[in-house]
Amino acid sequence: MNCSDDLIQAYMDEELDPGLRSAVEDHLSTCRACAAAHARHREQRAKIRSTAPYYTAPAQLERSLRDALQQAAASETRAVGIGPHWRWLAVAASILLAVSVYWNFRPQPTVERDLIAQNVLSDHVRSLIGTHLLDVPSSDRHTVKPWFNGKLDFSPEVKDFASQGFPLLGGRLDYLMNRTVAALIYGRRQHVINVFTWPADSTAVAASHFSQNGYNVVHWNSGSMTYWAVSDIPITELEQFRDLYQK
Repeated sequence: MNCSDDLIQAYMDEELDPGLRSAVEDHLSTCRACAAAHARHREQRAKIRSTAPYYTAPAQLERSLRDALQQAAASETRAVGIGPHWRWLAVAASILLAVSVYWNFRPQPTVERDLIAQNVLSDHVRSLIGTHLLDVPSSDRHTVKPWFNGKLDFSPEVKDFASQGFPLLGGRLDYLMNRTVAALIYGRRQHVINVFTWPADSTAVAASHFSQNGYNVVHWNSGSMTYWAVSDIPITELEQFRDLYQK
């Protein structure tokens, strides 16, 4: 078989049928380049899994879904005259009701901010372990800002704080929360700060911060834009950076 990175990743995701899986295994045992690519993908996955968030269904949600399915099954045995199509609609309605009750019980803005924070952290980690940290490497904000023209439906504000110890390194396009966003890259000694920005849904969101696995995330809104900065520098320094950006 020919070398194929797509096949290697499908092999790792266990998406191949037994015959093709065996062929890929034979190829990996004889092709040094593909074996190295396989090892590299495994290492990247291990790094991502050690830092990226993993979501487990809350016990309350699991119990609610089980109860809803049991009640729907009991109703099905009683409703002999109801067709299977309508019985499945009843099951689906019960599940949706259980999920709705659970999520409405929690404060929605907090849930949404937590989800964005987790995605911001994951994108930051991917940018560090991959090869896509910078699309436009430059310390000149007059070079970085125009680079985004025509690539986004908004114009990101680009600032430089080299004199305060946070030099601009460049920028890139990223994809976050189902939209294309601007990622502005700053340095702090030997560390990297990713700043993700896009138009805000609301201008009344208070600044907040999150911490996980040695990484810190700070969030604020300014004008019509929302900002999420993430790095492994101490939270006090990241908040100092946020305060500079808000001036």
